[in-house]
Amino acid sequence: MEEGAIALTEEEIEARLAGLDLSDEGEKYRFFKPTSEAVDKWVQYAQGSHDCFHLGLQAIDEKMRGVWPSDVLVVTGRAHSGKSAVLLSSIARNLKEDPDFYGIIYTPDEPEILVVSKLYALLYKRNLAEVEEALRTEDRDVLSEIREARDGFLDRVKIFPSALSFDHMSEAMRECEDYWQYKPRFVMVDFLEQLPKASGYEGVSNVLKGLKEWAETENLPVGLIHQSGKGSNRGSSRGMDDGKFNADEYAILQLNVFRKRDNPKLSNDERRVHSVSVSLDLCKNKRPPCKITSPPIDYFMDPDCGFVREYYESDVPEDDRWLE
Repeated sequence: MEEGAIALTEEEIEARLAGLDLSDEGEKYRFFKPTSEAVDKWVQYAQGSHDCFHLGLQAIDEKMRGVWPSDVLVVTGRAHSGKSAVLLSSIARNLKEDPDFYGIIYTPDEPEILVVSKLYALLYKRNLAEVEEALRTEDRDVLSEIREARDGFLDRVKIFPSALSFDHMSEAMRECEDYWQYKPRFVMVDFLEQLPKASGYEGVSNVLKGLKEWAETENLPVGLIHQSGKGSNRGSSRGMDDGKFNADEYAILQLNVFRKRDNPKLSNDERRVHSVSVSLDLCKNKRPPCKITSPPIDYFMDPDCGFVREYYESDVPEDDRWLE
C-alpha cells in the first residue's frame, strides 16, 4: 500500500463495486425540507391516494375526506360504546376491499388472540360464540374458513398487545415491513392511557403530542382510541370536551362514539330502534372547510359480530331482543 493511502472498508468496497456513492452520508439538513414536498403530498392525497385511510362510512368519509398520512384521528367514547368496533370494522372493510392494504394495531388493552378473533368475526360476519362452539365439534367448514382468514386477510394485519414506546413502535413496524415487503397504510392505537407515561392531564397531553409527532415522522394515518371523561353523558356526545383530560388538542380529527340506547330519556320504541345503532359525532375537523356532523349520524352495529355499517330501514328490530 502506498504511503498515505487509506484502506477502504468492506462496505466501501462493496458500494464501489455496485456503483454507489457513499461520500454524502445521510441528509444534508436535520430539520429543513423543501415546501414543495408538502405541496406534492397535498396534491397526491387530494387526488385520492391509497395512502389515505377511509372508514367506509360514506357521510363521515365525505366530511373528513379520509384520514391522511400524519393525521391523528382521536376516537372518544365511554367504555363499551363501540369505539374499537368502529375502527376494527373499517380495518376489516379495507382488508376485504383492497388486497394491498396492510395495517398495524397497537393494543395493550386486549390480548392478541381476542383482537384477531374479533377481526375474523367482522370479516366473515360471524357470531364468535357460535364459531367457538363449532370449533369444539371440529366443524370442517368453520376450520377451513379460519385457515383461509389466517393465510389471507389476517396475514395482512399485525397486532402488538404490549405498551410500546414510540421508538419500539417504529422498530416493530420495520419488522412488519420486512415481513410483508409493504408499508402499512393505517395504524390503530387502543387506547391512549395504556401507552407508557400517559397518566394524568400532563401525561396524556405529552403522549398525544408525541403520537402526533410519531405519525408525522412515519407519514402514516393513525386512529387513536380514547376514553370519555367523567363528565360525559350516557347516550349523547359532549363534542370536543368528551375526551378525558381534553385530549383533542393535538388531533386533526375527533370522532365521538356513543349508543343512544343508553339515554334514559328515550321511549321504549326509540330504545328498540337504537338497540342496534351506534352514533358517530365528527366534532373536530381541521381540514378546511372543517365540516362536522350536526346532528350525529346513526349507523348499524351488527349485534352478532359488531360490524358497523350504514343503518337501513330493514335493520330496525321488530322486537326487544337486543335490549339489555
